[in-house]
Amino acid sequence: MKGDKFLNIVVILLAVAVLGYLVISLIPDSDSSFTTYKAVRYEVGGLSTSGFVVRSEQPIPGVGGQIVVLTRKEGEWVSKGQAVASTFRDNSARERQNQIEKLETELSQMEAAYDFASSGRDSTGLDADIIRLMNQVSVYNNRGERAFAESAAEELKANVLRRYLNSDESKLLWNRITETKETLNNLYAAASAESGTVNAPAAGYFSAEADGYESVLTPEMLSTITVSQLSSIKPDAASVSGAIGKLVTSQQWFYITKVATKDAAGLKQGDAVDVRFVYDFYQAVRMRVTRISPSENGQCLVVLSSEQFVHNAVTTRKQSADIVQQEKTGLLVPKAAIYGDGTGKSCVYVLEGEMAHQKTVEIIKDVGDQYLVRLDQSSIDNLWPDDEVILTKEEMFDGKVMMK
Repeated sequence: MKGDKFLNIVVILLAVAVLGYLVISLIPDSDSSFTTYKAVRYEVGGLSTSGFVVRSEQPIPGVGGQIVVLTRKEGEWVSKGQAVASTFRDNSARERQNQIEKLETELSQMEAAYDFASSGRDSTGLDADIIRLMNQVSVYNNRGERAFAESAAEELKANVLRRYLNSDESKLLWNRITETKETLNNLYAAASAESGTVNAPAAGYFSAEADGYESVLTPEMLSTITVSQLSSIKPDAASVSGAIGKLVTSQQWFYITKVATKDAAGLKQGDAVDVRFVYDFYQAVRMRVTRISPSENGQCLVVLSSEQFVHNAVTTRKQSADIVQQEKTGLLVPKAAIYGDGTGKSCVYVLEGEMAHQKTVEIIKDVGDQYLVRLDQSSIDNLWPDDEVILTKEEMFDGKVMMK
């Protein structure tokens, strides 16, 4: 009996001691001060650089003393001999051309409406098209996309004309078609003496941008150019004086950049890499390393080539990019949040409820004022994306109560 009584007293004392410890541990430090940082998934491994896009290019000579109006879009493919621009003797000739284009559009609409009315086809389907086009015009206007709104409006006009044309109106329309053709023939005769076209001297992708690098930075010189030569290269403005644009005549294009020799150590000729350009490209471009030049004062040239997205490459020249051969994926964590766990490993403390939970991390890369730590989601005891990592100057331990 005495033994049982003694045992009960010991149990009670232990319980009081444990309870006391818990109460003390749950009392927050009045000086507690901390913030949290969400662990963010991040990828590194790219070589950040800047350089030049190089292409096979041919400037398009202009016409002196003429008003030139380009008729091709950037990156549009044109065949040799196709028109890339219209030329006009003066502003009145240009206005006459605008009138011709307007009348040609009207004539096309009228002829389509007349053919539809003469065929006796059911107009039920046109009602749905008219409603659809009215909505499109409204949407494009609200977005400020004027060109698309005008295009939809022209189609709408043609469909309305078809839908509500009766037999009497068909006769009037035919007379209008005849008059328009006569007017156009007169305008064509007047325009032939005061307007013309500029035709493509070769087949290629059209660009209105001729910057003078076309003759001083060519694909042929990429196999021999040196670091110092690239550093001193300048555009030749005289070579494109008067040019109205250029043609990119090859599907293959290049990117040449100057980098520290040590940064290019992981690259070799023939490697395939992903290149993320800062602008003009909406996704990474798969390119191949075609040359790594000899080192010169700790720097070398890296030449990459591709046949992808050439229509995006026709206008850009100087470009910043990330060259990615092997990526590392992990979580970004502030350096100030890293602790030693006492066993030689690194750890962070994550806020779970109002308590700090220790999680071991493996640092794989230094990223400025942060570390990239390995992402391992095989266990909930590892650091996961969006975990609330604690930042504080206080001493930390697993299970510490954190109250703001």
